Amino acid sequence: MVTSSTSIGGTVLKRLYYLDNLRIFLTMLVIVFHTSIAYGGAGSWYYEDFSKSLGVTPTMVVLTIFTAVCQAFFMSLFFFLSAYFTPGSYERKGPLKFIVDRLIRLGIPLLIFYFAIDPPIIWYLYFKNSETLSVFYEQVVFGFKKAFFGPTWFIETLIYFAVIYTLICQLIKPRRNGRLQFAFPSGKILLLTAILFGLIAFVVRLKYPTGTGPLELQLGYFPLYILMMVIGIVTYRNHWLDQIPERTARVWKWVAICVIPLLPIGLILTGALNGTLAINGGMNVQALIYAMWEPFACFGICLSLLLYFQRRWNFSNTLTQALSSTAYTVYIIHPPIVIAWTMLLHIVRLPEIVKFLIVAPAGVVTCCLVAFVICKIPYAKNVL
Repeated sequence: MVTSSTSIGGTVLKRLYYLDNLRIFLTMLVIVFHTSIAYGGAGSWYYEDFSKSLGVTPTMVVLTIFTAVCQAFFMSLFFFLSAYFTPGSYERKGPLKFIVDRLIRLGIPLLIFYFAIDPPIIWYLYFKNSETLSVFYEQVVFGFKKAFFGPTWFIETLIYFAVIYTLICQLIKPRRNGRLQFAFPSGKILLLTAILFGLIAFVVRLKYPTGTGPLELQLGYFPLYILMMVIGIVTYRNHWLDQIPERTARVWKWVAICVIPLLPIGLILTGALNGTLAINGGMNVQALIYAMWEPFACFGICLSLLLYFQRRWNFSNTLTQALSSTAYTVYIIHPPIVIAWTMLLHIVRLPEIVKFLIVAPAGVVTCCLVAFVICKIPYAKNVL
């Protein structure tokens, strides 16, 4: 396989071209995902531009299905990719250099977002009429009355993951030749794993419904995130990316295709159209349906994307190199750009779905251009 050197989650690693291109796709999908929430899709976002007085509209239904499908796999796949490259980075650098590098490449952008990007957004949207920006910083930001991680909760989690991984490696210190080898999981194992982690997510959401958790970590989704990080490490150790069975991937692709419509059907049958919607958590059928649905959709889509990009997108050119080198920056800066485009079109009388179809690509292009300029700033690439 052809490999390249690029960055994922802030660490420069030798990697396969198709994983670079997959990461570019996921980064752009994050922008489209958040734009869809702004125009009626289910989820949490800074600024929304749709009429809630009209009740459930076709646009809201379509965008909510889109956000649900994205939520089922895209952050899990991000975690898988980050974890996949972690063991090699750790072994090359050693524990101390590995941690220092992660704190620089993850911690500095996280602090910039936490103190310089997110607070002005929150102040402008919600507090500008009640207090000045300086007062907001003094009382809320520096008073630590609110967390300002926003979408960089992902970067926050990667820091925790790096520390935990280092501690485990120091405690266990496995011998290079003494590691257990595992065959690629069979369809039966994937099925049992999906059922198990669906049930685990359902239980976790009894305490932490989706959208809730400390330090802006939505713990209701974390069982699948943690699983995918573990799978990423095991995949690296056992070279599973070169062993994805075509039959297994094909079967799980159809599993995902068949499972996706089951979520809206199940919610409709349990009263969603009548205003009964409690999928975020709790002891109810809808929360169980959602929790059990996610891992099946996740496994099918992730396997399909990995195999598809491996076969069709394992190449590099000037455009993909530029997009790959700025993808991390795009992820960090995309909130204010998406919000700006959404607010710009607020005054235009167009259907929400049309605005979505305008703002989503405009946001992607603008984010890429701004990120390219930022990365040209001296020393910026040292941390981006």
